[in-house]
Amino acid sequence: MKIRHPKLSIRSRSRGFTLIEAALTTVIISTGVLAMLAAQQAFHKKNDWAQRSGTALLLANELRELTMVLPKHDPFTGLANVGPETGEDSVLDYDDVDDFAGVVDGSGIGAGILFDPPINALRQEIADIPGWTQRIDVASVLPDNISSTFTQPLGTTDLLRVTVSVFYQGPNDPEPMIMTTLSWVLGK
Repeated sequence: MKIRHPKLSIRSRSRGFTLIEAALTTVIISTGVLAMLAAQQAFHKKNDWAQRSGTALLLANELRELTMVLPKHDPFTGLANVGPETGEDSVLDYDDVDDFAGVVDGSGIGAGILFDPPINALRQEIADIPGWTQRIDVASVLPDNISSTFTQPLGTTDLLRVTVSVFYQGPNDPEPMIMTTLSWVLGK
């Protein structure tokens, strides 16, 4: 006959988990689930940002395509009138790049134009993307310093720098946030 040790026989009959083991398991599993949720949330934020960046670049390129086929200055008035000519009241009337400078002040600097809703290269409004705006600025730049932020009065040099800024304002954003800026220089 075998004699069993009393502590061994009690422990071998116990088949469940202790309270400490159950609590520790709950903590470990909960931590794993929370980590997966945080990773998924970060993924969604990055995905939203990537989608907005792509849309912003697309909208900037729409204005680039629109202006690349136009002459720098009006074919009829030349440099006599920079900015929109008389009767050019909307983007549909613009026939040269300097029209996109907007209202030009006495010093030859344009105010720029804001498109809200944004437009495409065919000058049509893109109304089904709320929260997006495009801003286009046109300025003359010196040939030896085209990257400078210092601009010349319109029509005083042979080079025009066109800058498009695209903004997005989400439903919960207090103000529009700049998403991208695209600049290019037009020569002779």
